[in-house]
Amino acid sequence: MSHYIKQYMPNKPHKWGFKLYLICSLQGYAHRFEVYSGGGSKNNILLGEPDLGESGNTVVRLARMVPRNVNHIIYFDNIYTSVPLVTYLAKEGIFSLGTVRVNRLRNCKLPEKNTIMKKNVPRGFYEENVATVDDIDVSAVVWKDNKPVNLLSTYVGAEPATTVTRFDKSKKERVAIPCPKVIKDYNSHMGGVDLLDSFIGRYRITMKSRKWTTRLFYHFLDLAVINSWIMFKKVNNIKGNDQLLNLGTFRLELAETVCKLGLPANGAKRGRPSGSTIQRELVMKKFRGPAQAIPLKDVRLDQTCHWAVWLDKQQRCKFPKCSGPVSLVGSLIINLWPTTHKTFSTVML
Repeated sequence: MSHYIKQYMPNKPHKWGFKLYLICSLQGYAHRFEVYSGGGSKNNILLGEPDLGESGNTVVRLARMVPRNVNHIIYFDNIYTSVPLVTYLAKEGIFSLGTVRVNRLRNCKLPEKNTIMKKNVPRGFYEENVATVDDIDVSAVVWKDNKPVNLLSTYVGAEPATTVTRFDKSKKERVAIPCPKVIKDYNSHMGGVDLLDSFIGRYRITMKSRKWTTRLFYHFLDLAVINSWIMFKKVNNIKGNDQLLNLGTFRLELAETVCKLGLPANGAKRGRPSGSTIQRELVMKKFRGPAQAIPLKDVRLDQTCHWAVWLDKQQRCKFPKCSGPVSLVGSLIINLWPTTHKTFSTVML
């Protein structure tokens, strides 16, 4: 029997699944999320927060982590947008913009759909109404594209308008039509959640399980990997490193590094240990292998099971392109590896 929080969503590519609400950046970084567990959002309303309905309360909960009065802007679609929601966010010092359903714009004098879709109304027509709600200026704009698009905002309106190109079937060519500023802003900043979904869909951890907790766990694991990859790219862009890893390569290196964290540099050999010390020394003398491999940088810097010890005899540095003598090495559980800095008396622990 499926769990009660499993939802049927007919408008989604996958009809059955678990519904998650996320607040994401433009790059697809998930700042916060919550799993839909049915109604009863009134139990999660904090003191001073209004009751804006199921969809509005979801935005209010996710926006708790957004800093106030620093010009942050939240974009959402018509499922969440309402006049009480945008006015509440504006009072909290957060701007907002989103598409809105006509039935949520009460007493608004914007043209109706039947009027806008008449043939004598050209494509690109737009109209704006501005009102003050609870001392907050709110702008409502309708724009005619293939069909009317209604938007609601507390920081931007229709002007200054620009132009966009659309294909004209009668002329059989692309023509320029007017486009309000609010449309440009919405299209430029909306889509972070969809981008995150596309990232997860490329290399998803697929595992069949009857337990819904397992499915969610691996989805959250994918989510954490995507977030770390986005931060990895951001840090390397700041450092000026142009050779960035794609998502597939990043996941492979991440998996290899995590598997080696806290383990000896050269893993213990399988099989029964030899009881003869002389025999073991003869075998080591006869089959002398190459120099000990240098662990990955993440393993050397994981700060786990490291200890510096002095050697009785000097050795050569195992770091590539370095042949200087060393007397101090770092110990990782049992195995030892030489330091990469021959002149230093300490190692990175």
